Amino acid sequence: MKSFAFQALCALILILGLNIAAQGFVNLNFEAANVSGYSPGDSSVPVASALPGWSAAYVNATNTISASDVWYDGISLGGAIISVIDSNSPAFSPIQGRYSAFLFGGPYNSPTLYSAEISQKGLVSAGTESLLLDAYSFGAAFTVTLGGQNIDMIALQTFANYTEYGGDIPSSLAGQVATLSIAEPAPNNNPPSMLELDNLVFSSSNVPEPGTFSVTLLGFLWLAWRRSRKSLP
Repeated sequence: MKSFAFQALCALILILGLNIAAQGFVNLNFEAANVSGYSPGDSSVPVASALPGWSAAYVNATNTISASDVWYDGISLGGAIISVIDSNSPAFSPIQGRYSAFLFGGPYNSPTLYSAEISQKGLVSAGTESLLLDAYSFGAAFTVTLGGQNIDMIALQTFANYTEYGGDIPSSLAGQVATLSIAEPAPNNNPPSMLELDNLVFSSSNVPEPGTFSVTLLGFLWLAWRRSRKSLP
């Protein structure tokens, strides 16, 4: 009986551990930020407060520098920084909601260039086909990886202050625990480059090819025009 009870307890602990390890991704819209007690321009906001669920780092080909603090409404003048911004930012506004993440690639405490990167580990739900996100990007093209595999992000729709991007996720990652990383590299000339990021969504639909998306959109617009014409007296 003792042996059976011990085995049952071990099995329960293993199940609970797997459930904890298999939690889904969190704070994909960055609205969980808590910057209470900090002033705009402060560079000492703990990552756990500014970007709950995420980790932050400055990365190049030979070195990774983990960041324990990030900026609140910080805007780069040339160097690599990671920031959470709200409506108090002097130069930018959140893309959606109250907060957005901002990544600047450039030199970090030296002439050496670094990418600014945020990442988190979570469960890619079964049936997941793609990742969508809203971003404003200037300079070097941002990168997205999931489970160490590059996700080719394509522009789907462009709005006044951001673009919606989408990328297909390899089917082998669905149902797996994987690390999602988003990075803004430093440009070769005139740093920094910048990425404002918001509203990440895992979708059960494939991302349409750019040409197909454009044709479909034009088709909807044409039908809407035809209907409006028919409704005229």
